[in-house]
Amino acid sequence: MSHNDTVPLHPSSQSDIDEIENLLINTTTITTVHSTVLPANPNPNPPKSTVPSIPSIPSIPVSSSPFLPSTYSAPAPAPAPANSTPIAASAFGSPPNTLTEPVWDTVKRDLARIVTNLKLVVFPNPFREDPGLALRDWDLWGPFFFIVFLGLTLSWSASVKKSEVFAVAFALLAAGAIILTLNVLLLGGHIIFFQSLSLLGYCLFPLDIGALICMLKDNLIVKVVVVCVTLAWSSWAAYPFMSAAVNPRRKALALYPVFLMYISVGFLIIAID
Repeated sequence: MSHNDTVPLHPSSQSDIDEIENLLINTTTITTVHSTVLPANPNPNPPKSTVPSIPSIPSIPVSSSPFLPSTYSAPAPAPAPANSTPIAASAFGSPPNTLTEPVWDTVKRDLARIVTNLKLVVFPNPFREDPGLALRDWDLWGPFFFIVFLGLTLSWSASVKKSEVFAVAFALLAAGAIILTLNVLLLGGHIIFFQSLSLLGYCLFPLDIGALICMLKDNLIVKVVVVCVTLAWSSWAAYPFMSAAVNPRRKALALYPVFLMYISVGFLIIAID
């Protein structure tokens, strides 16, 4: 059988082919109709409903602070009077810077402090009954000067071994002041260590005057009288401060070593020849 020969189809197969062609034609027709159908609502934008307008409310500023803002304004500072002094100059507030000041200003300030403390300790004044107020601005330059001056005066009064006399006097006064201060502290005294050293050093001022007079007047009777007067003066100067620092029942234990040291210095002034 050649390739060009045609085989007749079975009647059932021919009917199936016809049905398939009908389905394809129907499907094509439905698709065309669907592509040409317009939407139900030709207006894509529906009319908006009218809403009655609401009057605008003024905006209120919102603050992060829970408190109401204050309308109070601080008053302007009053001008300082012409005769006002700085705070540091009245001994209150931060102290002035002394690192960049001239040396002469520092010397004048230290000398003024020494004179003030000397008046408060040695001479009668209303502040002697309050040791804390009298030596509030204590220093060690004054006591050091009085100890060195007394040692130099005794060494000048000695005829031999002047350096040894100065060394003994300086060691006696310096070590004695430290021991007396420790004695007061061990007795429960309410006093600062260096404040006590400053007090005992300033109380040597009368004995310095006595040693200077004894160096100028080489007379035994004059020496005894001068030493007794200056010894009583030094003891009177030290009594209120040392007695107020300890308990009244221990006052004698604190004052006896002080008087003993001053008496030793007095005998040293009389014995130097």
